[in-house]
Amino acid sequence: MDTIIDPVSGPSEDESAGEAIPFEEAEAEDDDGIYVVEKITGHEFKKDGTLLLQVKWKGYDKPEDQTLEPEANLLEGAEEILEEYFRRLGGRPQRPEKPTKKRKLSEARSTRKSRGANGTETPEETIPDWVPKGKSWEREVAAIETIIRDPETGGLVAFLQWENGRKSRVSVEQCYEKCPMRMLRFYEQHL
Repeated sequence: MDTIIDPVSGPSEDESAGEAIPFEEAEAEDDDGIYVVEKITGHEFKKDGTLLLQVKWKGYDKPEDQTLEPEANLLEGAEEILEEYFRRLGGRPQRPEKPTKKRKLSEARSTRKSRGANGTETPEETIPDWVPKGKSWEREVAAIETIIRDPETGGLVAFLQWENGRKSRVSVEQCYEKCPMRMLRFYEQHL
């Protein structure tokens, strides 16, 4: 006859020491099946501005086990860890404001290609390569209208408006040498 043994539901007796060995649940969960936060490793913001915190869970060492949790989920049970994370950062992180690009009407016009009387773009071939004499063009250049890649050479060319009203097409290398501050201002305006 076979004997059926009932499973042990309580603590077992260690026969060699005579002491009870309590049954332990996994370290990562407490008695209610709630995961325990070990530390906060980072954060990010959702589009709606909600702060999400990158949480490393106790007993889960793989990076893929980390999760993004809303701040509200950590306010109960992980307050100290949350406060410590904010202290390390120097305060609660603020959502970075998106930089808005606002251009004045005059700036927007100066970056457009010139148009002829009939509204079509002026062909590049009709713009002469006139340049003033001298080492520096800083005072001669009224505006750098645009910079494009030359389809023939693959190099960059700048379209300049001169103080005398003329326009010309010049390599950016020449502009870097003859009017570097104007080039810098152009790039800053177009970031």
